[in-house]
Amino acid sequence: MGARTLVKDKVQEMAEFDPRTRSATAASPSSPDGTAAVSLRRYLAGSKGEAANLEPPRGRPLTMDDIEKRSHERFPWQRSEMEFPADGKPQPRTRTAQAHGSITSVTSPPPHAEEPAVLDLKFVVAAAWTYRTPILAIALVGALSGALLSATLPKTYSATSTLYFDPQTLAVQFGQSDSAPSPEILNGTIDSQTQIISSRRVLETVATNLKLMSDPEFGQGTAGSQAGDLNRVLAELSRRIQVSRQDGTYVFQVRVTTSEASKSSTIANALVAAYLDDSRSSAQSSSGSVNAGLTSQLPALREALVAAEEEVRAFTARNDLFAVDGAQIADKRLQSLDDLLVAAQRKIIEAKAQLDNVSKLDLNDVLAGDAAASRTLGDLRTQYAGLSANVSSLIERLGERHPQLQSAKASLSDVERQIGLELQRMVTGARGTYEVAKKEEADLLKELNVQKASQTTNASALIELGELQRKAKAAQDVYEAVLRRSEETAAEKSLYASNVRILSEAYPPERADGPGRRALMMAGVFGGGLLGLGLGVGAAVALALYRRLVRRN
Repeated sequence: MGARTLVKDKVQEMAEFDPRTRSATAASPSSPDGTAAVSLRRYLAGSKGEAANLEPPRGRPLTMDDIEKRSHERFPWQRSEMEFPADGKPQPRTRTAQAHGSITSVTSPPPHAEEPAVLDLKFVVAAAWTYRTPILAIALVGALSGALLSATLPKTYSATSTLYFDPQTLAVQFGQSDSAPSPEILNGTIDSQTQIISSRRVLETVATNLKLMSDPEFGQGTAGSQAGDLNRVLAELSRRIQVSRQDGTYVFQVRVTTSEASKSSTIANALVAAYLDDSRSSAQSSSGSVNAGLTSQLPALREALVAAEEEVRAFTARNDLFAVDGAQIADKRLQSLDDLLVAAQRKIIEAKAQLDNVSKLDLNDVLAGDAAASRTLGDLRTQYAGLSANVSSLIERLGERHPQLQSAKASLSDVERQIGLELQRMVTGARGTYEVAKKEEADLLKELNVQKASQTTNASALIELGELQRKAKAAQDVYEAVLRRSEETAAEKSLYASNVRILSEAYPPERADGPGRRALMMAGVFGGGLLGLGLGVGAAVALALYRRLVRRN
């Protein structure tokens, strides 16, 4: 504990035993907690004469040094022999005070001992109490300054326009009319739109249309280059715009804050209109550029397709690889030869059977009717039957040597000869048919072998032809895809449909942003007063510390 604090505590203890203090305490009203209210200033003064001698100069508040000085003059300390020993080092002193028959031993440091540089709560409170009047004045000035500052704060007005992002339109644009796009595509597209609406191109359009460069709130009334002024206007406009998306929805809001309600709504609506116009012009420009690029590629793609198809035709003709209904003519020819060969072999079998059958025939077979059906043989058989019956009749009636019978037998022999000749002719015809069938089979086998050899030779040519046909098909697919896309982009230029629509336009707000004027003033008074109080207490503590250092030095 410091010397000053100890002196103050002991002075208060001695004041309790002074008769004048007790009488003054008895005459004065008691404090609420039952203790007597003792005035240390009146007690230390003692009387008017003593007070006159001990009163500090006017205009200066009572300090702890004055209190310490008065306490030493009224209660002189008795030095003991232990205070200053031979080594010269100060030791604690003892004094004896007697009051109401009791003796108290008090140890106190010398009155001019060095005070420790301690900044505690008691020191702060003492300094604040000493300079309470300047502190209150500073707090009052701070409160008034806060009130004036709050009264001069500018008002701001915010206007909001709400937009809706339609995912179905986006699905049509991505070619997914049957189902909605993935959440990643939707979120990325919506976030991109929130950045586009506050982009420099859109802001520059708004600043130009509304002539914000001549507006003091944005142009700042500064003179400079046109590019510099525009950059300052766009920076200020961007600072006053806030684009936010509602969580979990396809709705986002455009908020504009200015010093005027009508200006905020005008800028917000102009910003939305500029954004929609920019989106439309960008889409049409994109469709036009894509269409122009695709259209410029069509001639080259068409030439490539024609060249590929011509190469296929030339290679086909050179290697005799023509196809009908998707099949190679050589393959069809080979199949036909195979079928003809089978038919020829069947004919050979039939001709051989016919030859064998005819070769075994004789007159009896013909007369018995077992011979192959033939009109000539039928007629001869009929004639033979009639003549044979006539001969038998003549033998019974005329006898063996009758001339008529001899004539009939001669006719019958002639018919037998004709039947033999017919049988020989039939054998010759069957043999000829058999030989022709064999020759046809041999010819077909020869041609079939030739075709098989040709197929073996053209195997590599067929592989190369397939490769050429695939290249031609790829060129055709590319050409048709580019042609179809060019037609679609040409139609999109005139059939543009925006996927963003306005849910609500911005209207001038009726009230300014933030709390009311009264609340602002109360906050300014409270904050300014609190700041002034803190500054005053800090200054008082600093001044007290400075005076302590001056006394110490």
